[in-house]
Amino acid sequence: MAGTYHVVCHECAFEGLYEEPSVAEGRRDAHASASGHRMSLCDISGRDAVGR
Repeated sequence: MAGTYHVVCHECAFEGLYEEPSVAEGRRDAHASASGHRMSLCDISGRDAVGR
């Protein structure tokens, strides 16, 4: 199921938008494992675009 998933690190500049939840989870988990940083993942599929 495609959507929009926002992954962000709370301790560095790592951030990304992904269409597949499994990809977003993988990127989040890989960065957290490699860096020890705190991460967030949020499903923003139903939100309006900024500036609308």
